[in-house]
Amino acid sequence: MRTPHISRAVLSALVALAALTACTQEPEARSEAVPSSSPPAASPTAPVDTGALESSVRAYVTAYYAPDADAAYALLSTRCRKDVSEAQFEALVDRATQTAEQIGKTYTLQRLSLDDVHPENAVVTYGVGDPKYDERSTWAREDGVWHNDTC
Repeated sequence: MRTPHISRAVLSALVALAALTACTQEPEARSEAVPSSSPPAASPTAPVDTGALESSVRAYVTAYYAPDADAAYALLSTRCRKDVSEAQFEALVDRATQTAEQIGKTYTLQRLSLDDVHPENAVVTYGVGDPKYDERSTWAREDGVWHNDTC
């Protein structure tokens, strides 16, 4: 019976791995290397106060389904107001209102999720009680105020 033959390449790799493992510090040694009183590493961006974003989303959904086309339109981003005229937007709101009246429903914000929030933009998902009208939208902060940027 033959004993298995280990190639020099495999043997070299095992020796290198053993050397790396031997150089790894024990947990106690690592804690001494970084004093426990040192502050945690700073995050790349400061946390965003999401209260204003949530408030803008709630105001937009409320205005859209109230219907208050003027108030909802005012919560659209500058970019969206360039793409969609007030008359076009008002027609969308009117159509949503007519549909709700035909089926005997009143839509209000039921669920809100702030999915991906950054200092100047965010992605949110909200629902109004009917999954087919759930929306995932982008929001942009302009002059300190959050605006719906999905157009």
